[in-house]
Amino acid sequence: MELLIATVHRIKARTDSKVTKELVNAFKRVSGKEDILFHLADAALERPEGPVREVIFPAVRGGERTLRELVHEFKTKGPIYRTMVQTTLRASYTNHYRRGLIALLETLEFRCGNTAFQPVIRALELIRRHAKAGNTSYYPLAESVPEHRGTAGGWEGLVFRNDKRGQRRAVRMVYEIVTFQALRDALRCKEIWVVGAHSFRDPEEDLPADFSARRLEHYAELRKPLDPAAFIGELKAEMRRELEALERVLPRLAWVQIAERASGAIKLTKLEAAPEPRNLRAIKAEVSRRWGAVPLIDMLKEAVLRTGCLDAVTSVAGSSSLAPRVLAERLMLAIYAYGTNAGIRAVASGGGHTHSEDEIRYVRRRYLTPQIARQIAVAIADTTFAARDAGLWGQAMTTLASDSTHVRAFDENIFTEWHSRYGGRGILIYWHVERGSMVVHSQTLRASASEVHAMVEGAIRHGATMTVEGNYVDSHGLVVTWTPIVPLAPLAPGYVRLSGDRVGLLGRCLCWYGSTARTAHGRSTCSTMSASRSRSSRGSCGSWRPGTARPTRWSLTPTPSVAVLRS
Repeated sequence: MELLIATVHRIKARTDSKVTKELVNAFKRVSGKEDILFHLADAALERPEGPVREVIFPAVRGGERTLRELVHEFKTKGPIYRTMVQTTLRASYTNHYRRGLIALLETLEFRCGNTAFQPVIRALELIRRHAKAGNTSYYPLAESVPEHRGTAGGWEGLVFRNDKRGQRRAVRMVYEIVTFQALRDALRCKEIWVVGAHSFRDPEEDLPADFSARRLEHYAELRKPLDPAAFIGELKAEMRRELEALERVLPRLAWVQIAERASGAIKLTKLEAAPEPRNLRAIKAEVSRRWGAVPLIDMLKEAVLRTGCLDAVTSVAGSSSLAPRVLAERLMLAIYAYGTNAGIRAVASGGGHTHSEDEIRYVRRRYLTPQIARQIAVAIADTTFAARDAGLWGQAMTTLASDSTHVRAFDENIFTEWHSRYGGRGILIYWHVERGSMVVHSQTLRASASEVHAMVEGAIRHGATMTVEGNYVDSHGLVVTWTPIVPLAPLAPGYVRLSGDRVGLLGRCLCWYGSTARTAHGRSTCSTMSASRSRSSRGSCGSWRPGTARPTRWSLTPTPSVAVLRS
């Protein structure tokens, strides 16, 4: 499955890079266009207030005629980049990638429980039936070609064409490309799953099978009412209460400005630098005087001695001929080598110990398994929680924050992947951290994997003694349109909740509620708050931008609410 997803992504990524390079080279080969651009810019800057016919036209050889010919050339070629990408993508798929993807399609069995994605399943069956049809350009007229979300938009003109008789037909190669792209997107969000797979298994298997039988118990644990109408009523009351509080406080906030702007209606002032605590400099000086620069290996040794985290090694690995002290030293050197990214060879040759590279590598292979590493991390976290002073650190927390980190790695590492968002090769690590900066769970992710599964996995199976009741996670541009993202009442004067992250709490204000919408400057009743980074959230409600395209449809909420609680 990972091979299929990565292959489909690789086709598109390499095509974009190739077309971009070709267009840049083509632009450089056209003589005269750079000079025309320079003369136009020079003339416009010298006489910015002059008429176009007196300033711009004389600056170009040929005058108005040359400019008209350039405009005509661009219009006749149309959207060059998109056209070249689609053409190159089709050629790459047909000549190289198609054979492998068809073989994977014949091996894997796809299923879907969402009616919105059933056309993709039927499209895959159509491709499988005609995979060996030869060089025929179109599917037979007797075949019913399913149209799905991949065939719409910019690809529609290439997927469907009129044949010599004027009949609308589906082009086989292009239809296969857009279907595989739609399959990749659906697999990543588990709308389509694979029979016999683990990571891409049926999402129903991830949910409690006895939910209906133990519904009373589950609802009581979640502290939610059994009646969906009561659940919706609570949401509506909370939304109205919090958003009315926002409406009262928002005009009095000096650090927020609301106005029509192309970059977004809500603008926040920069945070002022917090004053340095009076005792911080004295603490730093005393720590430096008492201990100086503490090496990381000494900090690791101190953590091992205070927590006894390496005791889990003997219980899992069984008896060993190595002395516990020698085993602990070699394990610490292996952990230090991986944790600092220095490598075992560099740590072994660094001196200060008598252990060879082969001995450290043997201990790493024999004892430092993922299960043991997880138990070591849990032991350190539990001991830290038990040793904390509530007067300094506060009461025990029940919430986590989770996000991913991209760690650079060499190509020789078999887990190294290219990540388009971070723009480089490396390994993606997903962390769960509590408020006191203590990591309770970590795991590696594929670059194409969804972070939703990793978030749920860490929150449920972290293994520490901490009780987790909530998890704060990056929405990645998702706009929630039927429940508040954060409580808004703390915005009242004197409350300092926003001092840490105002941008995360106040990102986009969507102004539909019920069936009415009014400007946020006046007496609006906004429907939700969202920390969205997505430009697609900018709707067109008429009186407020950005906004939602329609009001919340509360009549559709009872059935989805049960599914959300089950999840």
